[in-house]
Amino acid sequence: MNNWIIKESNNYRFHYHKNSEVYQIIDEIIHNQEICFKHICKVLNINFDTKINYYLCNSPEEVGNLYGDNEPCNAFARKPNEIFAMVNKDIKCIGYHEDTHIISYSISIPPQVFIREGLAMYFDKYHLGFNNLNWVAYFIDTNKYISISQLILDDEFYKYNWAITYPIAGAFTEYLITMYGIEKYKEFYKKLSNDFEHWFYKIYGISISEFENDFIEYINSFKSNKKVFKLLEDLI
Repeated sequence: MNNWIIKESNNYRFHYHKNSEVYQIIDEIIHNQEICFKHICKVLNINFDTKINYYLCNSPEEVGNLYGDNEPCNAFARKPNEIFAMVNKDIKCIGYHEDTHIISYSISIPPQVFIREGLAMYFDKYHLGFNNLNWVAYFIDTNKYISISQLILDDEFYKYNWAITYPIAGAFTEYLITMYGIEKYKEFYKKLSNDFEHWFYKIYGISISEFENDFIEYINSFKSNKKVFKLLEDLI
């Protein structure tokens, strides 16, 4: 990883290329990521005292090369403190998502990708400009919704389009935290093993199927505007 310009801030060490899109907006990126960092740490009540190394790349191919498998990739986080993200004129893969992974991994790394991505999407709030809750309402209305009992299995999670699985995970996480609080969620996040349903019931005192029914009723209670669904259909 040579030929990087390096600029440090309170909680980050940013690496980027000269004459890149990042070169023009690095101060804006630093300001925004420091806001993200402060918010994530405050919500999770974490004192994360290691600087995050951010590698801001020009293309998915460059990110993939740094990841090591040469598959194009927009962004990824690698513990303990590295984030690789594409930033160009059209796409900017920065914000809350990868930072949430790195910071939350200091608590634990749950085995279910659904949980890890759910927490990141909880902080993102939006996918392609629309709230996670809007997306889930659309999935339910169009029979694209996938049950939590499927998505907690990694093999099942990866079968489906991430544009469906990620917003469901984010909305589910938001509902879980809203209903039971962040401290109980952190307890669940720390203790969770491969036996998801056991730990869910042990921590929350309700089965995942019962909770999912409540979650779906909650989403349906918003009576979403069908005009929004048409916009979402064109995006997915």
